[in-house]
Amino acid sequence: MSFVWRKRWFVLLFPLLLAITFWQIKVETDLNAFFTATDDEDSRLLAGLLKSGELSRRYLLVVEKTEPAPAAGTSAGDTSISVAALSARLVTQLAKLDDVEQVWPADQPPRDWVDAVASYAPYHPRLFSLNPETDAPELFDPSQLAAKADGLKQALLSPQGSFVKAIAKQDPLLLSLNGFKALQSQFQQQAKLGSGGALILQSRPAALDSEAQTRLQAAIHANFDSLNAEAGGVFKLSMAGVPVFSVAAQSEISQDVTLVSVVSSLAVALVFLFLFHSFSALHWVMMVQGASFVLGTLATALVFPQVHSLTLALGASLIGISSDYPIHVMVHCAKHRNTPLSAVRLLWPSLLMGGLTTVIGYGALGFTGFPGFEQIAVFALASIIASLGLTRWVLPALLTNSSLHSAHLPGIAAWVDFCGKHRKILLGLFAVGVVLAGLCLPQIRWMDDMQKLAVDMDLLKQQDAAVRSHFSSIEPGRFVLIQADDWETALQRSEAAERRLQSLKQAGVVSEYHGLFPWLVSAQLQAENAKFYQGVTTPAFQQAWQAGLAKAGLSVEKLGNLLPAAPEPLLPENVMASSVRHILSGQIVTGQTGVMLSLWLGEHDPDKLIAGLAGLEGTRYFSQKDQLDHLASKYRDRSLVMLGIGIGVMALFIWLQQRDMRKVLLTLLPSLASVLFIFATWALMGEEVSFLHVIGLLLSVSLCVDYGIFFIENRGKDADVTYHAIASSTLTTIASFGALGLGKTPTLPILALSVSLGVTLGFLLCPLLIQKPTNK
Repeated sequence: MSFVWRKRWFVLLFPLLLAITFWQIKVETDLNAFFTATDDEDSRLLAGLLKSGELSRRYLLVVEKTEPAPAAGTSAGDTSISVAALSARLVTQLAKLDDVEQVWPADQPPRDWVDAVASYAPYHPRLFSLNPETDAPELFDPSQLAAKADGLKQALLSPQGSFVKAIAKQDPLLLSLNGFKALQSQFQQQAKLGSGGALILQSRPAALDSEAQTRLQAAIHANFDSLNAEAGGVFKLSMAGVPVFSVAAQSEISQDVTLVSVVSSLAVALVFLFLFHSFSALHWVMMVQGASFVLGTLATALVFPQVHSLTLALGASLIGISSDYPIHVMVHCAKHRNTPLSAVRLLWPSLLMGGLTTVIGYGALGFTGFPGFEQIAVFALASIIASLGLTRWVLPALLTNSSLHSAHLPGIAAWVDFCGKHRKILLGLFAVGVVLAGLCLPQIRWMDDMQKLAVDMDLLKQQDAAVRSHFSSIEPGRFVLIQADDWETALQRSEAAERRLQSLKQAGVVSEYHGLFPWLVSAQLQAENAKFYQGVTTPAFQQAWQAGLAKAGLSVEKLGNLLPAAPEPLLPENVMASSVRHILSGQIVTGQTGVMLSLWLGEHDPDKLIAGLAGLEGTRYFSQKDQLDHLASKYRDRSLVMLGIGIGVMALFIWLQQRDMRKVLLTLLPSLASVLFIFATWALMGEEVSFLHVIGLLLSVSLCVDYGIFFIENRGKDADVTYHAIASSTLTTIASFGALGLGKTPTLPILALSVSLGVTLGFLLCPLLIQKPTNK
């Protein structure tokens, strides 16, 4: 195909590909999808909890009155309204929002919870106690029946009389409420903490669905602002919860994506203009880079259901790498006055091998276990192949009428000559440096706390702590996990764990916990309760109860008949088919096999708690933080393995091309030495090294190997020109990856530092470790 038609097809197809990509791509901002692996059961559990767990979708809202109130005589609204009254109005307004599943005052159970408790009345003989053998003597003490009847009368006359009446018709002794005493105490404890301004809101969208949560948070604030304005503007609203952090993190990431993309493009463009002084060539090369980026994005969108925004941010750094191949061609064109076609033909074997090693480096990312880098590996593979193809067959057509003036980079030739003149001394110093660096490696501090890789949100954390001080403490990230093959076994294990937790609570090991009893009760425990019930509710017991009712002035006809236990137990499948499933949704954990239940914990001592649960089959302590730290350690180990494998695969392909082991070793030596020295420097500085540092160095190796390939092969037969081309590509790589350092997401600066240090040191070591090729 002629150059004219190549140019025309490129100009026509580029906007078409851009349109297809915009039509195909679905961008996600769910941090969980990028950071959390799902290759084992615990990882899948963690991912599910972070994404859609009950507590992770919960907001904690606090309405407070500000001081001072508006000055007298102002026409603000009604300033006499109380915190409780405004909170009640806010609950009514928020309940109407589509993204709100439920909202309620923290010191009062939601209405459907109350109705659910009442629905358990017919099953009172089967679920009145977690420990029937211990509790039955007191619950069924005949001498206390008169007092119980009087207590029933007081309850019927209380504000909750209608609720008690509905239960008493089927459960006159109110035995079913005995099982819910823990639930009642939770709300009583909450009532002691505040003045009615603490609210709990359960959102429908997943916690990390930042778009939906942003919309919901805006609606919450809008409704509050409206009510507050009517009340004179004397109130303030504070908010906490996982969705609050999710929205803040997504905002930071979106800013990072925009900033990195813009700065990376501008930096590469400025470097390009400095090197070649040609706006025409810049225009075409930027289009080649843009096309490579679009093809990488399109390929990722076709392979994955959604493309993460961080993939696009890191993909933007490929702008510098994608420009490496055109830069090598253009430097040789400018220096030797070759045509672009002859230059690309001359350099093509080196360009192809350099692109292959870079693809290997990025491809290795997909096997580190880090989910986000699977996308980046696909993105890089497609964009680098596209860049190579466009450089080989389209770039010569685009540069036909462009005039190139290659800049002379000061110090480049001098450094090559210096390395040549003082090679023996420098190699001796290098050898000493290698030995010392090797001795430093055992001092490396590995980062095992994945939270250190999270976006810095100190202000939000302070606000979160302030809001949570208004609530009784349940820690959503740490719980007791129960696992079994079937419901009955799981519930028996859960009940055994709850009994241990009761003892641990009395010992002060755990402040409180939210169990599953009596919402879900094993058939075995129901049978034990029913047995005790049937044994004590004798005719004599019933007569004593009826006498107590008569003495209290209550209807013996309506309340005196103690019904026998239902013949069939309350099955968990039936419970989960009722409205109770919404109450327990956060404690019934979805797994691939069997049944998984969670018992939520308040403040606790993890070590003592683990010791207290020892010996319980299918029961263990689960911590989201510990699991994340385990993932960080696993990612690190895999990254180190893939660093070694990636280097090995690169060496294999270089050997297949060169068939000379000495050249293979020389090609790899600058990149390997740079990795060694950087690791040693971090060890001496006390820098905590994470798997991201290792991944960054893996990328730098794949790029530095390109420098060794070009320097050894020297296909232009001019070592100075070759090294100038390498220097130019190094500048664009540093410009693009350096832009990542401007991001606030810790992932980006870590990769920026690792890659920039690696390619810079590798570039400087090339003329020292690889003898200057002879210009033939």
